[in-house]
Formats: sequence, structure tokens, C-alpha cells
Amino acid sequence: MTSNKALDGFKNEEEFVKKLNSNKGHQIWKTINLANNKNLYFVRVAGSKISKLTNKKIPCKTDVFVSEINLSEKELESNDYLINENQKLKFIKKIPQSGISIKMNKTNYQIDKCSLEKFVKRFKDKFLFIGATIYSKDIRDLIKNHNVLKATNTSWKEFGENFNNKTLENINIKTKFNEEHKKVFEKIQKNSNEQIKSMAINDPKILDSLYKGTDEFEDPYCATWLLINNELTKNIPTDLIVTKGSSKGGTRPQVEFKPI
Repeated sequence: MTSNKALDGFKNEEEFVKKLNSNKGHQIWKTINLANNKNLYFVRVAGSKISKLTNKKIPCKTDVFVSEINLSEKELESNDYLINENQKLKFIKKIPQSGISIKMNKTNYQIDKCSLEKFVKRFKDKFLFIGATIYSKDIRDLIKNHNVLKATNTSWKEFGENFNNKTLENINIKTKFNEEHKKVFEKIQKNSNEQIKSMAINDPKILDSLYKGTDEFEDPYCATWLLINNELTKNIPTDLIVTKGSSKGGTRPQVEFKPI
């Protein structure tokens, strides 16, 4: 069995951990094949973890995982059944393939936030990243595209040549952006987002990386399971939205992936 509808629902990660640790007979224990769960407890992840794609510490995909812990019932009750990874407890072993990524019910959750370095590892194309992260909606913001290109170590000539557009090739620091520029940027961003989406939904490895991070984090910090709208499953959704993430005025561009 690879999915389970959690009918009672969970408001957040903390509530999930409390409910599962206070009810060892809960269906979710059976779904993840840990019905024999003496000395096993759900633990909430604390802090960032090393990404194998960037070698930097970032939030991992797993929100909670199971660990064997030498813990008395009295200690468990005194913590109100909540266990955080950074608590001073007698952790014995993290259980492989027990990591769960919890997507809150009825929220516009984020699937992944992708820096240039991570994007190129996944999609092998720097210019698609730039195309997706440029400013295009407001003429007053187009000047921030100088920052986007600087952050991606790209010249306007290179950018224009890649997108086969002379107008872009001729941009410099003195350029006064206008409606023509805006239309060009809008078209590039739209096409880039569509291409990224197509590549992602048609490549199981990219989808897995975005949702579960199997190629990015050590087990159990890569998510084996997804809890989406209170349904626990190993199945990865096959649709998503690609959008420009927050970028601090273009100085730290990012591509964001969100659910439909």
C-alpha cells in the first residue's frame, strides 16, 4: 500500500508529530511499514542540511522522520509527545525511507526554490534560468534586470544572442527601458517558464528532485513520502507552476515551483 488518507487531518508538522507519537496504532504507521514501532518515534527536522547539489546548507525536503530513541513514556508525556531533532535525547538510529514532506492542507505551498547553481545541475541551461527570473511586469522594474544578469555572470550581448534579439544585445547601463523592452522580456519569461515546466513534468528525475530531493539530501532528509491535503503517498504530482521567485531586487534570482 502506498497511500493513506489521514481523515483526522493535521494543522502543521508539530501536530503531526504529536498525534503519531501519542497513537502508535495510527494508520500512517502501518502505511510506512512501521506497525512494529516500539521505541520508534516521529521527529521534527531542525535546521538546514547539506545539499549535494550545491554543497551548502539549505532547508531539506523532509519535515519529519522516524527515529529509534531510548525514551520513557514519562519523558514523552513531559514533552507533550513532541520530539524535535535538536532535543537532548538518546537518539539511536534514524530509520531509512521514513522521511515525510508535509504540504499543509489548502495552502499555496512551495515545492522548491531553485538558485542558479541548483537549476543548472537539474536543467543544464543557464539561460532558461535567466529567462525565468528577469523582471517583466512593470517598466519601472526592468532596470533590476541589470542585477539579474550580474548575479548570473552574463552580459547583455550574451543574453541577446542566446534569445536571438538585437534589442537585448544593445542594452547597457544607460538604457532607458520602454514598452518594447517590456514586451520582449514578457515573451522570454513566458517561453522560459513553459519550457522549464515541460522539462520538469516529462522527466521523473527532475520531478523527484523538486519534490523529494533524492539526489540532493541524504536519507531520511530526502522525502520518501509526501503528505498532500492529508493524503500520504509516494506518488509525485505530475503538474506544477513555474514562477519567478523573490530575488532581492534581482541580486539573488531564484526560480520557484508551486502546485497547480
